[in-house]
Amino acid sequence: MLPLKNISNLKLLEIVARINFFKRLTIRERELLLNSSACYKCFQNNFVQQEDDLNRNFYIVLSGKIAITKNDTDKIVGYVNVGEFIGESSFINKSRKSASAKAVTDSIILCIDQHALRDLPNTLKDKCKDSIIEGMASRIVYLTDHIQQLS
Repeated sequence: MLPLKNISNLKLLEIVARINFFKRLTIRERELLLNSSACYKCFQNNFVQQEDDLNRNFYIVLSGKIAITKNDTDKIVGYVNVGEFIGESSFINKSRKSASAKAVTDSIILCIDQHALRDLPNTLKDKCKDSIIEGMASRIVYLTDHIQQLS
C-alpha cells in the first residue's frame, strides 16, 4: 500500500460522511480521527494485510473491494466492501491477523492504529468502539444467515 498524499482533508471528510462507521461522529470528531490516522492506496492484487501479520492496525475500506483468504490459498472466503472494515480482531485482542486481505480493485483504505486511538478524547474512542461493535454484529447476522442458507 502506498500513502495517499494527494487527497484533501475536505475530500476525505466527504467520503467518510457516507460511511456508517462515521455516522455517529461529529464533523470535528471525524477530523480528529482522520488527522490521527493514515490513508493508503492499495492497488488491485496487492495486500492490505497478510495472515499472521503482527501489526495491530484496523482498516476501513473507503473505496474499492477487498477479498479475504485463509491459509495462504487463493480461495476467497469473503469480501469486504466500502464502509466495512478488517483487522478488528487483532486491533482489539492484540493478536496476529487471522486472514489475508487483497484488493480486488484499486482501493482507498483508512488505517487506524492503537497508538492513534489512545490519544483521542474518550468520547470519540467510545464512539469508535460502538461502531466496531455495530459492524461486528452486522457481520455476525450476515454470516448466520449465510450458514442457514447452506443447511
